Amino acid sequence: MLTRTLLLVRHGESEGNAARMFTGHSASPLTERGARQAEALAAALREPAPTVMYSSDLPRAMSTAAPLAARAGLTVLADRRLRERDMGSFVGVRFDVLEAEQPEAWRALLTRDPDFTPPQGESHVQCAARVADGLNDILERHATGIIVVVSHGVALHHALRHLLGAIGEGLILATENCGVHRLEWREYGLLRVAALNDTSHLVGLRSS
Repeated sequence: MLTRTLLLVRHGESEGNAARMFTGHSASPLTERGARQAEALAAALREPAPTVMYSSDLPRAMSTAAPLAARAGLTVLADRRLRERDMGSFVGVRFDVLEAEQPEAWRALLTRDPDFTPPQGESHVQCAARVADGLNDILERHATGIIVVVSHGVALHHALRHLLGAIGEGLILATENCGVHRLEWREYGLLRVAALNDTSHLVGLRSS
């Protein structure tokens, strides 16, 4: 018997995503396509309706959560621990520019060096600990029901690694914009991974 479902959702396409630049903790609102992705997500997840919704407090995540919350008659609970990795002084820098001007930093980011820290930012280790702390609190509060968590690409990578007990380097768990990971808890505490990075609801709306 199914006891609890957790839906981990990445926000829709943001202006930073479209420009292929680091956004971190900046506002970076949804693009027009990102807004349409959020509406498609809301339509896809409307039944069975979520019982509670959490989101990173950054605008692109809250805007993604809003259409589904409106359909379900829920208030989105903002939690800053669900924010994207803090990219510090790299925020606003395009990927290709950093690769050309700081190749060592680019390599550290590309390989997801756990200890590399952008100037004034945070490492993967720090980001992972923050996200795990937030998820643990959420799951402790809700032993049953359908829980939706809207967050960010790197943050969700760490969320999945935490929940699935993934260890070792070189494993990247990617999420497309408005992609959904579905995890289900069943009797006796069994955890079933029902879907990873499901984007079937985004036909014609995936990010370029």
